[in-house]
Amino acid sequence: MSGTRLAAHTLAPGVPGGPLIVLAHGLEDSWTSWQPMAAELNPDWRLVALDLPWRPGNDYRWLTRAAGEWLGDALDLLDARPDVMVAHSFGANATLTLLCALDPRPGPAAALVCPVYRQPKYPVTWRMFDRARTTFVEHIRDGLRARMGERAGLIDPAVLEKMMDMALERVGPSGFLTVFQQYIASSDLTLEQIVVPTLLVAGGADPTLSRNGANALATRIPGSEVRITDAYDHFCHIRHASGVAAQVAEFVRAGHTSPSTVGKFR
Repeated sequence: MSGTRLAAHTLAPGVPGGPLIVLAHGLEDSWTSWQPMAAELNPDWRLVALDLPWRPGNDYRWLTRAAGEWLGDALDLLDARPDVMVAHSFGANATLTLLCALDPRPGPAAALVCPVYRQPKYPVTWRMFDRARTTFVEHIRDGLRARMGERAGLIDPAVLEKMMDMALERVGPSGFLTVFQQYIASSDLTLEQIVVPTLLVAGGADPTLSRNGANALATRIPGSEVRITDAYDHFCHIRHASGVAAQVAEFVRAGHTSPSTVGKFR
């Protein structure tokens, strides 16, 4: 099927016997967005970033299958199960679907960065739809700025604006409807069935997951831990790579992989 290839890219080979950390990106994001965070993690760890069908420029034909199924197939490419699964946004929700199904492929622990979640008490309304569409537009624009990093400040503002408009036009309604459907469905996930230690990383400046939403999500996942940092936005794994890496490393060090192989956070 066009545009649905899967791949796994090694960001750090690690050392023999070291833990395997697998990273899954969000919608209209790339496996390369994990590189800043990977540079902050222990070099003894083996770090593998998955390249998933919802990458930038995809044609959304992958929607004939559930995101969790694609993620499971990507994990099947590996020669071992992750010691810790780290996933962002759309990839985090795909991970949640596997965890709810007690699928062993994500491994024995998961760190989820800025997942999307609709609290069951909020009904789906046209107002919610309109608000979500506005947020999605800014999400696509901000995602481009985040991936460009310092280069965004060196480009003529008019040119940057045109680039963001082009990115939004390319994504089109398919991208928004995909995320909105995932957001709607998130309240129906059987989160209470999750049995692995789970870390939720959220940001006070993230319009897609409020502080209340993050805490509500954590209360439904048995034994989960939530870390909310006021300065973090939806792309904190890029803009605050060191801080997010420190939170993930602390989670790993807390015993969610073999203590003899975890090593020390750099």
